Amino acid sequence: MPKKSPTNSLRPNVCMLIYNRKGQLFLGERYGKPGHWQFPQGGVERGDSLKESVLRELKEEIGVSKKALGSITRLRARHSYLWRKIPDYARGIWVGQAQTFWLVEFTGDDSDIDLDASTDPEFSSWRWCAVTTVKRIAARERIAGYTKALREFADFKKRKLSSGVSKKTRRLVARRRLSTPYRKPGRR
Repeated sequence: MPKKSPTNSLRPNVCMLIYNRKGQLFLGERYGKPGHWQFPQGGVERGDSLKESVLRELKEEIGVSKKALGSITRLRARHSYLWRKIPDYARGIWVGQAQTFWLVEFTGDDSDIDLDASTDPEFSSWRWCAVTTVKRIAARERIAGYTKALREFADFKKRKLSSGVSKKTRRLVARRRLSTPYRKPGRR
C-alpha cells in the first residue's frame, strides 16, 4: 500500500468469526506466541473490498479456499485500537487498526484447514470452540474487541437453531410443556 501522509490514521482490518456445522468457532494460536489465541484477521489492501480481504486473509492464514466456505456476513460490531508498538510496515502511515467483523460459515472438512499454506504462517495450532471457551482462552487484549461480535454470533446461533423448527411445532412443544406435569423417569 502506498505511503500516506502521516495523519495518524487507523488501518482498515477484517476479523473473521468462522463457525462450523456444530456452531463452534475457529481460534488459532499465534505462531511464536504460545497461549495467544485469536480469530483470523488482517489488513485491507488497497483496491480490495472488505469481502475480498476476508477471502484473501482466510486463504493466507488458514489455507481455506472459497470452496470450503458458505455464507459470509458482515456483522455490526466494530473495534478500533491503537498499537502499543507500531509495526515497521505502518510507521508514518497508521497508528492502529479499525476492525470490521465477519461471520463466515465453514462448510468444508477440518482437513481443508492448512496452517502451512503461507510461507509466513500466522498460527501454529488451531481448535474449534464454544463462545464460552473463546472468552476464556482468547488473548486478553483481544476480548474487548470480540465482545460485541461474540454477542452477535450468539444471537445468530439462536435464530439459526430456531429457524429450522416450524412455528406450529414450537407452539405444540410450548403447549405440552405447560400442560404436561413433570414425572420422574420410570413412573406413570
